[in-house]
Amino acid sequence: MNAIRILRWSEHGRSVLALTPGPVPGLAEEPAPAGLDLPGAAGIAVLDDPGGWLDGGAAPLGAALYTGPGLDALLAAVADGRTDAHAPTQAAGEIRIDADPHTVWSVLADVPGWPDVRGDVHSVETDGPARPGGAFTWSAGPNRIASTFAAVEPGRLLTYASTSAGAHFTHVYRTAPAGTGTLLSCEETLAGPVIAALVPSAALQAGVDTWLAGVKAVAEAR
Repeated sequence: MNAIRILRWSEHGRSVLALTPGPVPGLAEEPAPAGLDLPGAAGIAVLDDPGGWLDGGAAPLGAALYTGPGLDALLAAVADGRTDAHAPTQAAGEIRIDADPHTVWSVLADVPGWPDVRGDVHSVETDGPARPGGAFTWSAGPNRIASTFAAVEPGRLLTYASTSAGAHFTHVYRTAPAGTGTLLSCEETLAGPVIAALVPSAALQAGVDTWLAGVKAVAEAR
């Protein structure tokens, strides 16, 4: 499917976001075309579409221009086990796993092993074992993502915040005993100009569900 190309502009600059729809949406950021006469101080527009002008200002667009807190604020939130409650795209899920909480948690914390959890994850790079402030980069399909760990509590809690092409993500994972196994729960949010409005919560939910199923398969095989 062809990419949807969206121009965004404000006092801070202008760029084009190219969104490729699909089960795992692709997102790339491109320089804005030169010589454009843009209406208003800020806005967004769908390119290559004669009827695609969405608006000349931010107010009527709601979620399309919601940027959310900065990365430092998001890291502080997820360190306390909180996500971005105002993010327009949100997902959550849980799954029971026949493995103890420390084993399940170790699958989540083993970033280099993530390609075994979900097939579209690749090109993982990390600066060391999971720890507060630890940084890592990874790709999910065509999307390159930069992440930083916040809460790292073995057997109980693992959280991190991520950025990708202007979008911000929060990720909160909890592991708790459930009989002889573990209940793994996950909360995720996505915010960022344009992209969050074009990626519905259902798409993020599909990713969460696939991720939880992958963690279950890997943990139960250990």
